[in-house]
Amino acid sequence: MMIWFVFGAFTLFAAPPTQIFFQNLNAGKKQTVLIYGTSLSHGGAWAGAAKEWFDSAYPGLVTFVNSSGPGQNSAWGVANLKTRVLDHHPNLVFVEFSFNDAHEKFKMPVETGAANLDQIVKGLRAQDTNTVIVLQIMNVGWDAPNGKKSFSNRLQLEEYNSNYRLYAKENDLPLLDHFPHWLQLKKSHPEQFQTFLPDGTHPNKEGSLAITWPTVKEWLEKTQIAANDLNKVNVKPVQPESPLK
Repeated sequence: MMIWFVFGAFTLFAAPPTQIFFQNLNAGKKQTVLIYGTSLSHGGAWAGAAKEWFDSAYPGLVTFVNSSGPGQNSAWGVANLKTRVLDHHPNLVFVEFSFNDAHEKFKMPVETGAANLDQIVKGLRAQDTNTVIVLQIMNVGWDAPNGKKSFSNRLQLEEYNSNYRLYAKENDLPLLDHFPHWLQLKKSHPEQFQTFLPDGTHPNKEGSLAITWPTVKEWLEKTQIAANDLNKVNVKPVQPESPLK
């Protein structure tokens, strides 16, 4: 939400976090980008591509930290928030845990997943209200021959994914929803889908760069352009009230 204040004949708009983030980079101020999630983020080629994007666009200005935990869920995310996230004082954070929240082995109620997400976001906001928080929903799985039953062990996955969709909507946060793209591929080109997810869970490099990364890249580029455009309209003249009634 954009907050504005009136001083005399000018309305001064408080810059949104995304604008502050890119404005700082444009000014040569170093920023920290942090990835927080499951193995889909820890080993995902999309995360490496994001680092390369920042290194190319802002050489030497971005510290890139991947604090994700393979095999972990949002309860772990809450418990480790300070040491793995807050202690790095991030300026931009990507968050995803719904894929593992949905795994039957954790027996986590859907409501608990929602509460954990809320704690993570509020923890970040308590440290710095200008931190850019981007929520993500990752891929769907399938029951590969390895016996891990990535799909069958997550039959309620979309309910946990909905936690992120609802929270993003209610709290005006960016949401990168990769799930529909992966689900469409699974339905329309199942052989290609299985090639991209050889173990049933984790996209390989080719799959991550073909399906997940484009959405992340598009958000980065559009947000970068929008933030730069907002810099030009941060001060908006207003007509002073006439003393004549």
